[in-house]
Amino acid sequence: MGRKRISNSHWVSGALIVILALLIFFAPSYGWTIRAWLSPALGNVGAGVSQTDAQNLVAENDALKAQLATLQVVASQLPTSTPNTIRAMIYSRYPMNFRNELLVSVGSNEGVATGAAVTFQGMLLGEVKAVFPETSLVQTIFDNSLKMPVRIGSGGVNGLLQGGSDPIVGSITSNAAVMPGDIVYSAAPGIPYAVPVAQVVATSTSADSLFEQATLSFPYDINNVETVFIAK
Repeated sequence: MGRKRISNSHWVSGALIVILALLIFFAPSYGWTIRAWLSPALGNVGAGVSQTDAQNLVAENDALKAQLATLQVVASQLPTSTPNTIRAMIYSRYPMNFRNELLVSVGSNEGVATGAAVTFQGMLLGEVKAVFPETSLVQTIFDNSLKMPVRIGSGGVNGLLQGGSDPIVGSITSNAAVMPGDIVYSAAPGIPYAVPVAQVVATSTSADSLFEQATLSFPYDINNVETVFIAK
């Protein structure tokens, strides 16, 4: 009888171990909780696994989910990076969604330099204003203080991009052939040439009647931008 009881006890312990293994694999939180309740009955079986181990596994799982979310953002917003660019994530600006400056997740440790062009989906978003070891501050084209030489359309008409909540291109000669739909592109020293900036919506005469100016449209909402490229 004694041997039979021992055999039955081993069988029960074995069955519990199998059930717990399945629970831990398919439903970790329940599995570890039940294991903690039954640990006296299991004796020394699996004694090396503790509630702390379970919590560590849950934390690692959450970390992996966060990394996956980051990769999904990158995949949804950006093409494949090139050897001449550095990919960066934009730190959240919520609830103060300032458009004039962005703080990004790379800095001098990754080779970022002041004045480098910052792009989103091939469009010029701004330039690096300040660099720190692990982060960088980007001045966007929506900053009131930004002024940058640009050219417009196939004729390469000169103009001056003036940043702000609604950027415009000013200082266009009055007889220049600038039309709605023309592309505005970069022509400033230190910025890669001919990076598209915006599209002309309409033109008008400046307040001093000496020049023309162009209002612009952008194919993105900067408040929804989460990833950018920085030129090396």
